[in-house]
Amino acid sequence: MKNELVKLIEEVDHIEGLFRHFEPEAGLLIPSGDYIYDVPEFIEWKQAILYELQDIYDRTQDTFIWKIINATGVISRFTGRNYDDRKNFAELKGALLVIKKNIEKYYPSTTDKNLEVSEQVMRKTKVFISHSSKDIKQVSLLVDLLADMGLTNDDLFCSSVPDYSIPLNADIYDYLASLFRDCNIYVIFMLSHNYYQSPVCLNEMGAAWVLKNDYTSILLHGFDYHEVKGAVNPNKIGLRFDDSDELLKKRLGELITILSERFGKSIPDMRWERKRDSFISEIKNLV
Repeated sequence: MKNELVKLIEEVDHIEGLFRHFEPEAGLLIPSGDYIYDVPEFIEWKQAILYELQDIYDRTQDTFIWKIINATGVISRFTGRNYDDRKNFAELKGALLVIKKNIEKYYPSTTDKNLEVSEQVMRKTKVFISHSSKDIKQVSLLVDLLADMGLTNDDLFCSSVPDYSIPLNADIYDYLASLFRDCNIYVIFMLSHNYYQSPVCLNEMGAAWVLKNDYTSILLHGFDYHEVKGAVNPNKIGLRFDDSDELLKKRLGELITILSERFGKSIPDMRWERKRDSFISEIKNLV
């Protein structure tokens, strides 16, 4: 918690003093450098820092914290594969000092207002795919891509895909109402001509607008920005399946970054690129 994290950050200068210098034997093509990755006291301290920062992220979904603790973040780079740990340690130290300076942001006082905010933060985040069932082929490909990045049926709702749909015997309208009431919903609008002809879709759009849910718009094949209407802002840049492959790669990368930060999940770059390219190929073949 707060006091424990502050104490750990105040130990950073002591921990920095644990670096050891490595000088290779003559003839070895290995550069010299300063290392700390395998020092037991550093490992214990680093794990304690990670534990406290993970607790903050679980409560707040703070992107600054996420950039430190994710699989490619600075705290994960002490692996022995670098020729010198000094640069990574300096980056970690700087980030920790920023956190200490702004510590009250991460541990607000429990006034009524902050309790209300805390309750909002503690609500489960869930992606809601708002779509027309007539567009199921394009929708299911997106759901598969999100599943590949680690989203489960606890993280994702899509009524037309069985594994992510409404549970057996649940009332559809009660279930949808509970999702919007009890979860922090991130909506992905899959806009098409079919979408705007569906009263259910338009109701979902209206509910998201009333609740001011964050959202991303995806324009399906044959649908363009000038056709966007209703509660969705037509000037808000979205993702369009008819865009060029390069632009589609960029927009998909931005979407995955948003979702990764919200859910605390990451996917290795090479695996992501392979899944992304496969998705683009399949989605283009549906034209």
